[in-house]
Amino acid sequence: MERSLSGQKKGGFENDTAVLKIVAFGNSITAVRSDVQRVFAQRLPGLLRNRGISAVVVNSGIGGSHSGRLMDNDKIKVNHGLDRLTSDVLRHNPDIVIIGFGHNDAYIDDNQPNGKSRISLDAFRSNLIYMITELQKKESKIILVTPSPIARPQRPSFQNSRLSKYAEVVRSLAVEYEVGLADNNKLFLEYRKNGENYTGLLTDGVHPNDDGHQMIAENLIIEIMKIVEDKY
Repeated sequence: MERSLSGQKKGGFENDTAVLKIVAFGNSITAVRSDVQRVFAQRLPGLLRNRGISAVVVNSGIGGSHSGRLMDNDKIKVNHGLDRLTSDVLRHNPDIVIIGFGHNDAYIDDNQPNGKSRISLDAFRSNLIYMITELQKKESKIILVTPSPIARPQRPSFQNSRLSKYAEVVRSLAVEYEVGLADNNKLFLEYRKNGENYTGLLTDGVHPNDDGHQMIAENLIIEIMKIVEDKY
């Protein structure tokens, strides 16, 4: 029978009896999409298999989800991050949880430079802290993910500027709570290929295409391997 890696000794990967259980928790950047062949969560098992690690990845991404609860902002009527932390994450007893929120939290619905975000910066920070502390009680390892940048003309530049502040909160929490960090915001902003920037990695100015998801997956593998090497 396959077992979670929790409590396994170093070297337990060699006979494939230990299985790394990962939950990818987030919004539509995480969720499976019809216009993408494989999102990053679907790419992780194969990339880990190439490194001799058996993994199961549970995709707990929901489009439109912010980090809080429906009562905090019901513009998108789905179960949001804190609404489903127990049902979509904790109940799986994961070894590693990838937490990726921010796009819907930061979004300014009235599309004005000084407008309110759906979830305030302080509330976003508090929501992530709650997730981190609950997961640490369960001894799950955590990788925080900064929200990838968005692009014009689909979104005006001030929406991206607001989003960058949420990315900075994620970075600061990764340091404060000593958890993993996959800095997708920085990764995309620094992307240059054939004279193009990160906008070529997006399907609609917001969501990554297959190339973008491959980059995200490879970036996450670096953080996952740090956890595996440190623990086992």
